[in-house]
Amino acid sequence: MAALRVTARRLVGGGQTPVVAVDKVQRRLFPRLSQVDRARSTTSSAAAAAKSAKQGCEDREKLLREIHNMREELYDKVSHAERTYDIPGRAGKHISQLREELAVQVDPRPGDSTWRKMRVLNPLDHCMEYATLTFSLYVLMGMAAGKIVELDPDEKLWIQKKRGEARKQSETK
Repeated sequence: MAALRVTARRLVGGGQTPVVAVDKVQRRLFPRLSQVDRARSTTSSAAAAAKSAKQGCEDREKLLREIHNMREELYDKVSHAERTYDIPGRAGKHISQLREELAVQVDPRPGDSTWRKMRVLNPLDHCMEYATLTFSLYVLMGMAAGKIVELDPDEKLWIQKKRGEARKQSETK
């Protein structure tokens, strides 16, 4: 052992403590021994990581269940408040919007007619609003382009005559 320390001091240099120097020389001379120690630490850390991942998955599932239960409870409370009290103004509007948003996220409630209405009719209302807007824009753009309204030939001549008169007046100015 003394010879190993002397050799370690020569290889590494005299500035280090003997324990550190011996450890470095042992790693150089016997690399497999240090790799076995690393393999042991790696397998134990992998097992710890797997255990921690399993625990994290269980925690996540528990948290998701808790959030789901809170959402159900909040929907019940908001529904009760809306049915029981007449909440005026902005606060009432916010509560109605919250109830509509929660109606989509909670479990089905077949006995609750307001849930069914919010769940089925509100998306249908949004689709109808979109269809109405699209059709209105189509009609207005068609009217602006003159494609929807059919004119009689004498009306077309009258419009052309008026446009010609307007051009002449703008050219003279």
